[in-house]
Amino acid sequence: MHIAFLYVDAGKGHITPAKALSDAALRLGHTTVVADLFETLNAPIINWMSKSNWRMMLHFPRLEAFIDPKQDTWFNARLFRFLGTHSHAVKDFKAWYDANTPDCIVVAHFLAGCLIQPIVAKLGLPVPVFEYATDVVFTPRLGINSALDRFYICTHLGKELAMEFGQEEKTISICPFPLKTQMMHTEVPEQQRAQEKLGLQDRFTVLLNLGGEGIGTTDFLEEVQRRNLDWQIITVGTLSSSTKLHYKYFREKYPSFPLYTPGFVDNIQDYICACDVQAGKAGANALMESLYLKRPFLISSLLYAAKPTTQFFERHQVGWVENTIQKQVDILQAYSEDSQAQQAMVEAFKKLPTTFDSDAFAQMIVEDAEKLLRENGVSNL
Repeated sequence: MHIAFLYVDAGKGHITPAKALSDAALRLGHTTVVADLFETLNAPIINWMSKSNWRMMLHFPRLEAFIDPKQDTWFNARLFRFLGTHSHAVKDFKAWYDANTPDCIVVAHFLAGCLIQPIVAKLGLPVPVFEYATDVVFTPRLGINSALDRFYICTHLGKELAMEFGQEEKTISICPFPLKTQMMHTEVPEQQRAQEKLGLQDRFTVLLNLGGEGIGTTDFLEEVQRRNLDWQIITVGTLSSSTKLHYKYFREKYPSFPLYTPGFVDNIQDYICACDVQAGKAGANALMESLYLKRPFLISSLLYAAKPTTQFFERHQVGWVENTIQKQVDILQAYSEDSQAQQAMVEAFKKLPTTFDSDAFAQMIVEDAEKLLRENGVSNL
């Protein structure tokens, strides 16, 4: 089977699962194409606007939390469908489809519901369209479309909320989270061994995750320093230019503070295993990788699509949500000093119902696609 995996280039939350699923499909003996969704529609200006708007919103998370809910409306969902099916996007997508001839299209973005499926339906193409809800606990109204051949989401809460928005239950499958290849097929070290491997100290460790765009401040570090806590902080990833300046000034001000900034790393599992808690923006990949490696997550900047994570944490007790810096440090300080709370966290992870396996997810996609194609009389597989 030849499977197309489409993503939107706005942060790493969409391209990472698309590539993870492509790798898994290749391991299963299938062929794949991974493509930018807006490139298949020949929409470079919209692509640039989407990416630039996302980066700007990350600089102003409170603005994002105000604006994005107002944009996620049924009117805009209908508008996207109309514009997609009454523009050059139809002709250009057909050209992309003819050049790649996929047997199945999997879209790691909510635009599957309001753009790709309507365009495929208008063209009458004999190809199933599946949506993977990359935010894992939520999908916007723009992604709701019961004409999708399959709607995948990783959590029971995500399924419930999609159904509340109108996604028909018969279209929804709860899937494993698609782990990156290097995380799935790499030995997971114990905490002490991971700290030794990375040259870290044996003390309470917080891994700060600023998301795929590396946008953040040093406010959290300032509060830890002010309280003189015996912690070490790691920040991984490529920092944005403004964030680099914040970190430069902090280092100059507190040269002895145990701060590690290794930059981009391809062994993120070692850093997660070395920490006691991960904190930062609620990016789905960072959050789910942390839960896979049994490290609680403190969400410090709750974006619109991640708001239901609060409900997820209330159900499963594997993390916290807090926007105020002082209260964030309060939470982690209390956790670091309470062995009973730490043991309760261990037990909570044992009960977490979410599964993590990109190969199993890819197999689900293949089986669902083959079934649909047979039912539709397509026999070229």
